[in-house]
Amino acid sequence: MSPSQATVQEQHAAMEAAGAAARILLSALPKSDQDLDIEEKADGSLVSSADLASQRVIQDILGPLGIPVLSEEAAAPPYSERSSWTRFWLVDPLDGTESFLKSRSGFAVNIALCDATGPIFGVVADPLSNRIYLGGVGVPVQLSPLDGSKVRQIHPSTIQRPYRLVTSWMEEAKLTDLVPPHIDPSDVVARPVSGALKFCLLATGDAEIHARTGPYMEWDCAAGDAILRGMNIDVVDLKGERLRYNSEQLRVTGLRCSRV
Repeated sequence: MSPSQATVQEQHAAMEAAGAAARILLSALPKSDQDLDIEEKADGSLVSSADLASQRVIQDILGPLGIPVLSEEAAAPPYSERSSWTRFWLVDPLDGTESFLKSRSGFAVNIALCDATGPIFGVVADPLSNRIYLGGVGVPVQLSPLDGSKVRQIHPSTIQRPYRLVTSWMEEAKLTDLVPPHIDPSDVVARPVSGALKFCLLATGDAEIHARTGPYMEWDCAAGDAILRGMNIDVVDLKGERLRYNSEQLRVTGLRCSRV
């Protein structure tokens, strides 16, 4: 099955939604624990009033396109219903809530448009750096300010050795378990980076490999996956198969992607 491509209208809507959500998050950056309403969800993760405000503005912008929106901060329809979707949005209104609550870099807004082949267009907005990363099937990787102006194509720097691997702060696996099979672990240095920005570092050429063995939710990686598709880089599971989306559990266990 060949992937479809996002229309210009869909691309612009995703960028508009990500930029609007990022500006909301910037305006809500907490100066103290009392600045936001914060709750613990059933899975132990945190959700704040900023997550929900970001969710609302994204829904308001994407909703009129008539494509279902599957988001971390909205109730997911039953699998029996969504399994028949041919196109849908996968959204994380605030990727890296803990980084956001500490006002540190690493939080982002993730929006991906998916079809049956996986993510076909994605945007990752990095509020603190005033950047939106975008790309997908038939769309080269590009960079824009949060307001969507001055979109420019990214030309990644030359691959360097030792190869730079980025992974989760919570990753416990040894380097030998993270590195793709065709790469010698002695040629790799690793460092932790928060959230979807790990994918963006590959897109800009500031890292060569992203890998993790722990679980992701699909909305954590779909936008980054789509952006790397614009570079013809596949995001695969630990068995080497492309990630699949809109699963019953909406969960990904382990991934790798590499520009080496």
